[in-house]
Amino acid sequence: MKYKSILTLSLGGIFLANAQVFSQEQDTVDYRSAYNLILEQQWAEATENFESFTANWPDSVWADDAAFWGCYSVEQEESVEEQENFSCYQQFISNYPDSSWISDARTKLAVLGAELAALGFPEYRDQSSDSYDFDFDFDSDEVAESIERAMEVAEREMERMRIQVGNIRLPDMPDLPALDEDQLEDIRRATRDAQIRIHQFRHNRRHSADDELLAIVGALRDDERVSEILVERLESTQNSDLRTRIVLLLEDLEGDSIDATLLDVMENDDSEDVRNAAVLVLLDRENESTRERLLEIVRDESFPVEVRAAIIGELDDWDSPDALSDLESILLRETDPRLIAAAADALSDMETVEALSVLISSFQSLDDPGLRREIVDEIADVDLDMVMQFLTDVAASPDVDDFIAATAIDGIADRENNFAVAALDTIYASTENTQRKLAALDGMGDTETRQAVEVLSQILVQEDDPQLISAAVRALGDTEQAEAVAPVMGVYRGSDDDAVKNSAMRALRRLEDHPEALDAMLEVLQDSLDEENTAL
Repeated sequence: MKYKSILTLSLGGIFLANAQVFSQEQDTVDYRSAYNLILEQQWAEATENFESFTANWPDSVWADDAAFWGCYSVEQEESVEEQENFSCYQQFISNYPDSSWISDARTKLAVLGAELAALGFPEYRDQSSDSYDFDFDFDSDEVAESIERAMEVAEREMERMRIQVGNIRLPDMPDLPALDEDQLEDIRRATRDAQIRIHQFRHNRRHSADDELLAIVGALRDDERVSEILVERLESTQNSDLRTRIVLLLEDLEGDSIDATLLDVMENDDSEDVRNAAVLVLLDRENESTRERLLEIVRDESFPVEVRAAIIGELDDWDSPDALSDLESILLRETDPRLIAAAADALSDMETVEALSVLISSFQSLDDPGLRREIVDEIADVDLDMVMQFLTDVAASPDVDDFIAATAIDGIADRENNFAVAALDTIYASTENTQRKLAALDGMGDTETRQAVEVLSQILVQEDDPQLISAAVRALGDTEQAEAVAPVMGVYRGSDDDAVKNSAMRALRRLEDHPEALDAMLEVLQDSLDEENTAL
C-alpha cells in the first residue's frame, strides 16, 4: 500500500506536511522524474512528462498525483489561457473524486473562478461555487463583498506558496452573527489590515496564509458571541473534520471557558484526531492551569507518541521548578526513542549545568547505541565549556561504537574554532581506529580555520597511510583557506599514489576562489597534457 500524505494539524505551531514514499517500480521512477521537473520549475517539460505518464500508466497508484501536477504545470505556463487551467482542474475532479489532491484542486477552481469572473466571465465563478462558500451573514453587502475579495487575494497568495510548504487545508469558516455598525467598522479595518499584510507577505513569507484567512475571526476574538457560536457548532456537529477545524479556531480566543471546552474535548470526544487536536491547541495556548493534565498525557499510552513527544518538547519553556526532574524521569522511564529524543532535546535547550548532568548520566546508563547517539547529539548542542571535554572523551573511548564517536566528532567540529581543532588533533593522535581518524580529519576541514590548515599540514608530514593522506588533503580543501593550497600541492608533487593525487585535484577545485589555486590547477593541467603526450 502506498501512503501519499501524512497529516498533522496546521495552525499555531501545528503543521501540515506532505510526504511521499517511493518504490522502485518503473511507474514510480517515471513519476519521480516528472515531479523533479516541477521542483526545477521546468513547466513545459513537466507538462509533457506528466501527459506521457498518464498515457503510459493509466492504472498507476500515482495516476491522480500525475494528473494534478500536470494541471499545475499547465497553470504555470504563461502562454496558457486561464480557461484551459480551469478546465484541467475541473476534469481532474471529475476523473479522481476520491484523490487526496481533491481539496487542492477545488481550491484551484475557486481561485481561478474568481480571477476569470474579474476578467468578465462570471460563469466560471458559478461553476466553482461549491469549492469554498464564503457566505457571511453580514448586514452590509458591501462589507461582505470586500471581505470576500480579501479572502480571494489570500487564497491566491497561499497557492503561490503551496508547492513550497506542502498541502495546506483551508479551515471552514463558521457562521458569524449579525453585527452592528461599530463591529462592521472593526471588520472594515481588519480587512484593510489583512490586505496590507498580504502585500507584505509577498516579500516576507514568515506570515502564514492561515493568518490571512482567519483575519475576520481575529477581529472579533474579543466578542463572546464568536466563542459561543464556535462551541455550539463544536457540540452539535457529527463531522469530525469540522470539529477538528473548530478546535483549531479556538486556539487564539481568550477565556478560561475555552480551556475548559478543550479539556472536555480532549477527554471525551469520539474522534482521536479531534482529541489530539485539542491537546496540541491546549499546549500552544500555554495556560498554566492545564499543564498538570498535559503532563499526565505524557504517561498516557492511549495518546499517540507524537502528541506525547510534543508536550515533552515544551517542558523546558514552562519555567516549572519540576521540569528538570520531570524530564529526568522520562529519560529513565520511557523506552520509545521519540519520547527519549524529545526529553533530551528539551534538556539540551535548558543550557544549564544541571540539565547537562542529566543528559550525561542518561548517556552512561543507556545501552541502546541509537539512543546513546541521540543523547550525544543533543549534548553537542549545549554551549557550555565542559561539553568539549565530554565529546573528546567519547570520541576517543574504545567503549563506544564508531557511529557514536563520529557523532561526538561532528559536535566538536561544529564549534568551528581553534579549540575544536585542538580537540580533533588530540582524538586523531590518541586512537588507532582508522574510522575515527578519518572522522577527525573531516571534522578539522569542516572548522574552516587557519589552525586546521596548520594541524593538517603537520599530519601530512608525519603520515604514510595513503588513505589518511587522501583524507587530510580533502580536509585541506574543505577549509577553503588560501594557505591550504601550498600543502595540497606539496602532496600532489610528492606522491605517486593515484588516489592521493586525485584527492589533491579535488581539493584544489574546492580552493578555486584563490589565485594560488588557479595557478596550481594550471600546473596539474600541464602535467596531464605531458602524460598524454608521453603515452602517445
